[in-house]
Amino acid sequence: MPETVRHDLMRTTNMLSVFDCIRKHGPVSKRMIQEETGLSWGAVSTFSSVLLERGVISEAGRVDAGAGRSAIAFDIDLENNLIIGIDANVIGMTGVIIDLKSRVKTTLHQELCSHRIEELLEQMKRIIRELVATAPNPAAIKGIGVAFPGHVDSQRGYSVMARQFSSLEPLDVCGILGREFGLPVVIEHDPNCSALSEQLFGAGQGVENLLFVRLSKGIGMGIILDGAIYHGNSGATGEIGHITMDPDGEECYCGNHGCLEIYASSEAILKRCARAVRMGDAPHLAQLLGEGRHLTLDTAAKARDHVIRDIFYRAAEYTGIAVSAAINLFDPQVVILGGELPEIREYFYEHLQEVLLRRVWNRRQIDLRTSTLGQSSAAVGAASLFIQQAFLSAVGM
Repeated sequence: MPETVRHDLMRTTNMLSVFDCIRKHGPVSKRMIQEETGLSWGAVSTFSSVLLERGVISEAGRVDAGAGRSAIAFDIDLENNLIIGIDANVIGMTGVIIDLKSRVKTTLHQELCSHRIEELLEQMKRIIRELVATAPNPAAIKGIGVAFPGHVDSQRGYSVMARQFSSLEPLDVCGILGREFGLPVVIEHDPNCSALSEQLFGAGQGVENLLFVRLSKGIGMGIILDGAIYHGNSGATGEIGHITMDPDGEECYCGNHGCLEIYASSEAILKRCARAVRMGDAPHLAQLLGEGRHLTLDTAAKARDHVIRDIFYRAAEYTGIAVSAAINLFDPQVVILGGELPEIREYFYEHLQEVLLRRVWNRRQIDLRTSTLGQSSAAVGAASLFIQQAFLSAVGM
């Protein structure tokens, strides 16, 4: 590595250390930053001055420096540095504005207007405009993070392929949104964004190795290894929903046969429940629907028909087989389940627990948790990823 490149990399790394220290522990003095980061006094003074000059931090009174003395304290300038996060998935679209401590200032949820990629991008632009309009100071918005399904190349900023949105060709999502709004944009696979959120603020706080499995209309997995998102060779990791459960099974939209999503997604479960009602095999559910209830996972489970229970059990069995395989491969400290399916405790979650206990190699104890962050987790994770990866560059460092 050339000396100039090595020097620039070290400077960026040290600047990020000072920024992260103030972001996590502020208000802090220079001496506190030095003790936390291990950097020299001169380096801390230089980097904090640059951050102050660029409006990233501000003076925040004084703190005790010992021996009856006080020192100037620094904290993140939360009002003038905001990030937008967008999560576009088959359930709907969520947009958030967060500050540099990843605290949510604004949240918007919308149903998808279309499953075609062109219309989806237009809806993303609209929700971003709505978010910008809600900001007290639109100039404070420094960038956009996008959580996206399918195969994502986060390094290039592309959606490589998103069959869910009839997109089979690479699409420069970051370039399209960046040109539209004049802001830097990062993109990441949506389960990875949720996994990052859980690690930073949710059920996986402080955990270095975790799996996040979203069990919803689609099924995907985010992987955190040694504290960082695992991308594999090309970014096509975590496609647990397309593990083959039955080689001779139904055709999946991905072109394969017998994928987990065909049997265990919320959409697949509801289709089987509707079929059971039509066939006259679920009289209690039919009665609830006749009373005006909508066919939801919760309504189906509350009906307590034997055939409905078996549909949930089969979905939990297949999910357990796939998740146990992932556990055997990655050996995580924690597995976090998100989406609406884990909320069906008796018919799904508890049976899934039993399957994991049977199928995980050596029958070792599994720390299985459910998401604490809900519908906004991927959008918040995408915005937080922007802070980690691109914020300092966005403000000219």
